[in-house]
Amino acid sequence: MSGLFQALELINSTLDYHKVLDCLMELATEVTGSEAASAILIENGQLSFVAASGTKSIEIKRVHLGRKEGVAGWVVENKSPLLIPDVSKDLRFTKKADSTSGFNTRSLVAVPLKIEEEIIGVLEAVNKKSGVFSESDIKVLSILANSAAVAIHKARLYADLNELFLSTVKSIANAIEAKDSYLHGHSERIRDFAMMIARGLGLSKEEEKNVELTAIFHDVGKIGVDDKILRKKEKLSDSEFQEIRKHPAKGAEILSSIKQLKNIIPGILYHQEHFDGRGYPEGISGKSIPLTARIIAVADAFDAMTSDRSYRTAISVKDAIKELEKCSGTQFDPVCVKAFIDNFEPRNAGGDKK
Repeated sequence: MSGLFQALELINSTLDYHKVLDCLMELATEVTGSEAASAILIENGQLSFVAASGTKSIEIKRVHLGRKEGVAGWVVENKSPLLIPDVSKDLRFTKKADSTSGFNTRSLVAVPLKIEEEIIGVLEAVNKKSGVFSESDIKVLSILANSAAVAIHKARLYADLNELFLSTVKSIANAIEAKDSYLHGHSERIRDFAMMIARGLGLSKEEEKNVELTAIFHDVGKIGVDDKILRKKEKLSDSEFQEIRKHPAKGAEILSSIKQLKNIIPGILYHQEHFDGRGYPEGISGKSIPLTARIIAVADAFDAMTSDRSYRTAISVKDAIKELEKCSGTQFDPVCVKAFIDNFEPRNAGGDKK
């Protein structure tokens, strides 16, 4: 029993929805001594197999049931656990999951996943490895389900908050781009290029998330730059150029009070630095420049070269790649340039890699 409680703590220690489900599947089979387990959640008015363990787990996750269909439907409707020692003799059992996956269900125990009095789904354990399912299996699976339901609910809320946060971020990025018609879609393209580099470098999911947010927010400081300067078609004066050069520091200042964005501020502040130390705002060089900033520098430069601007037309993808190679080691980090070129997909730039 102490092992079960340690497991419950593990489930509730993460807000990652998929980690919660994976952990739940492992624990459900372990505590019941079953061959497989599945989590079935109520989604859009139907019952969806969102997680499964066992030899046919991938196939089972493609299955959807009606709200009142099968054993899961009965458990949801009656808000009660159910033990079936022989599914071939129980009319409540549906063969849909077995037919889809090729799995052979012989016996099962199913308990509701609920938050207070609200049923959010069903947790099932299938085919006892030794002996038959008993009331003790229902009890231990119910304990697990009660804790798991709370963890699933929290993880879903966290995912929803993240989605809301990203939507807000994108709205701000769109407001920045509205100041200059030539920047339309710029942050989305930078995000795509930067994420391509990040994946090429094998960064962690957390690091990828920081790269994505930095890419979307990298030009936020341009909110503080006069629209006339941003839209000017003629060559900028020295004073105007100096005003443009302030946007990384302005961006970092704007975001400095937002706790959730503290990890992306270095990338925003230093994305105009050069690998050889000739960039701005501080003239730092090499690996003193945060990796996220080095990634954004390559992505930003490529998009700038392959997009029309008020003062010049775009160059070809082929010429832009040549320019990245030419400036590798001076303006850009060679490792980031290589990751970009090795993983480049022409559709991201709307052109061909020629």
